[in-house]
Amino acid sequence: MKLSKTSAQAALAMGILAKQDNGQFLQARQIAEYLEIQTVSALKILQTLARHRLIESQLGRRGGYRMRIAPDDVTLLQVVEAMEGPICGHLRMKSTPTLIAGAVERLGKVCQAAAMAIREQLATTTIADLQHAS
Repeated sequence: MKLSKTSAQAALAMGILAKQDNGQFLQARQIAEYLEIQTVSALKILQTLARHRLIESQLGRRGGYRMRIAPDDVTLLQVVEAMEGPICGHLRMKSTPTLIAGAVERLGKVCQAAAMAIREQLATTTIADLQHAS
């Protein structure tokens, strides 16, 4: 599996937010500094995570972003699927060639099994696990 840069940054941003004392809000520019990315990129990531209700946002001078859910309760699967959509093992074939239909069907089953294995692995790793690795 190849984790996109955006999904990796989203998971790391969640880890940064999880380290804040007493649910303190962080501004997007602060998170961008930690991740060494542009603020506009951090904003897009944070807004997506907020839309999926993994973090919360607050407007105003003392606003920003913070964890909405305990780091032990947020999995990498939730973060990746928030950023990229569901992980599934679909073959992208418009039609199935008749002479190799069996091979295409088998390939589809293998892809589905691989997607399930990836989902299971991501579901067993939490944002808290990332914190402990720092």
